[in-house]
Amino acid sequence: MSTSDYAQEAVYRDGQIRLDGAVDWRDGTRLVVTPVLPLEAQGYLDGHVIIAGFGLAGRCIADLLDNAKLPYTILERNPVTVETQRALGRRIILGDATTAKTLMEAGFTDAAILALTIPDEDAVLEATSLARRLRPEIYIIARTNYSSKGMKASQLGADDVVKAEQAVALQFYDKLSRRIRRIPQESEHPISGGTVSP
Repeated sequence: MSTSDYAQEAVYRDGQIRLDGAVDWRDGTRLVVTPVLPLEAQGYLDGHVIIAGFGLAGRCIADLLDNAKLPYTILERNPVTVETQRALGRRIILGDATTAKTLMEAGFTDAAILALTIPDEDAVLEATSLARRLRPEIYIIARTNYSSKGMKASQLGADDVVKAEQAVALQFYDKLSRRIRRIPQESEHPISGGTVSP
């Protein structure tokens, strides 16, 4: 059976997703519904966002902000990426978040959020410490590879930390739990047709 066999109409109402008909899925199959609601920028963000690093995480944040029509500035060390993104009309600065000069050039004094998506954990820690000293009230979300560095980023002032190690662990758990919890075929059932199999 393909996933298209399970397609159904769904209605969002009162904070819940409701399916029009009964769902006949195998036992153990989980349903995760994440509604994608329109983002309303008014009243939620006072200032722009600075995205430090324009790899996959930085691009995802930029897409989110584009959809919400919220302003942002990108800090990136790769000159080719900077040139490409400028040609696409994005506000991007060649530099990194570990220097006050680059942060100020990105409008740090008026920014509401600093998203540190760079893969270099030491640079993330340095930028977190610097940003917290310069602007104690700014919201900082940082990326680290390991939980231990994530704890250090929190100690240095990050409000939230995305830890790659934990994200990978959750993906393994999710994918393997679905595999382990599969429904046995009829011939594998200990009870078949109401009688106990030998």
